[in-house]
Amino acid sequence: MIKNASELLTSFIAAERKNVELINMPHMPTLGSAYEAIANAGIENEFVLPPNLDLRVVSGFIEGIPNQIDGMLVRGEGQRYGLTDQYIYPIEQVLCVLEVKKTLNKSDLIDGIQHLAAVQRLFSQRFSARIEAGEEFDFHLARESYAKLTGRAGPRTDAALDALPAPDRLLFATLARHLYAPVTVLLGFDGYGTEHGLREAMVDIVESNLGNDSDTSPDLLPSLITAGTFSLVKCTGRPYLVSGPKDTWVLLASARHNVARILLEFLWTKISVFCEVCMPFGLDMDHENIKELLLARGACKDERVGFELRSFSYSEKKLRRAAVTVWEPVKLSAGAIALAEFVFFKGGRLELEQSLDNYIQREHCVALDDVVAELVGTSTFCKRENTLQKVTGQALIASFDDGTGYVDMDAARLRAWCDGQGFKPHYMNLIDVG
Repeated sequence: MIKNASELLTSFIAAERKNVELINMPHMPTLGSAYEAIANAGIENEFVLPPNLDLRVVSGFIEGIPNQIDGMLVRGEGQRYGLTDQYIYPIEQVLCVLEVKKTLNKSDLIDGIQHLAAVQRLFSQRFSARIEAGEEFDFHLARESYAKLTGRAGPRTDAALDALPAPDRLLFATLARHLYAPVTVLLGFDGYGTEHGLREAMVDIVESNLGNDSDTSPDLLPSLITAGTFSLVKCTGRPYLVSGPKDTWVLLASARHNVARILLEFLWTKISVFCEVCMPFGLDMDHENIKELLLARGACKDERVGFELRSFSYSEKKLRRAAVTVWEPVKLSAGAIALAEFVFFKGGRLELEQSLDNYIQREHCVALDDVVAELVGTSTFCKRENTLQKVTGQALIASFDDGTGYVDMDAARLRAWCDGQGFKPHYMNLIDVG
């Protein structure tokens, strides 16, 4: 369903932009305001926002930030600013903040990043104060993202969090904050003529703004930056998450197709977390074909903890690719499937004892560590000390007569994929009911 909605949004914005460009208006501020209205109407339309959630799109101000906000997706009533159509909202009611540019050039890119960084700074201060005051938050989705990135189970208590190495604490804190932080979007209807150009400009801005006061730290970077059909996507777990090599994760990636679908993914995911509702995402059988731009890794240096960043540069020719990649599970060995079944038989958690290693070696001629690595590589399983466990409460095994097979956290997706391939596997489903 989300793809149909994004196609509608794409068509809507394209038609409205054409209408605006037919009008001979001064460049600023009228034309900029017209594009802001197009963006806001596109988000507010009923095919994007579900009804009965008291969500609305407004412009105005966030308490504590002096700059006017082009557009905000908010929940509930705000304070009207005098007799204007502007509204003032506390950041706790804000789901998304839009900074709109007709044509995104480098100076506008820098300006937009600075404005949106102020939103994330304010949220971080308020969020930390709420936690220190004893307010409780549900971080199970952050634990899920942490387990997928690291292969290690996420902390469930403050003591477990404190016991993590400092770089891991930093990673988990970043994932946890972004669950509740507003989505920040720098929406440029036009701008860079190539994906390569947008990527290089972003890397230059990041490398030129290092340090404690940087507006381009992983916490502060916008969730989404668009320039025409090109976009930069921050991958902090909801909705995008990509692991990298050697304890790294993809902080920022680029895409060259279907900006509307990506924007909808961010909006619907934020609505689902903020409003605690299920959104009609579908089976997720294809994914945006994003290309890594910045890798991040937590590190300690001179008794300080921060993220080390590494950038990737590709020519425009190498960046040309299909809009989406079709999801396909990883084929697992018979030893890995046998181990996954043991996890299921034990209720979702299995002690990795020497006797188990001996059994796997004897029956499948492979080391226990190797089949554990296979399962962890699927992002369906993770380790906690000397145990192997599921990342989430549900998982499905699809196995064949030769012992090989597949696993996935999304049972409906794996069944649909097997049906599409014409496979008739044996299924084993585990659902936590507690």
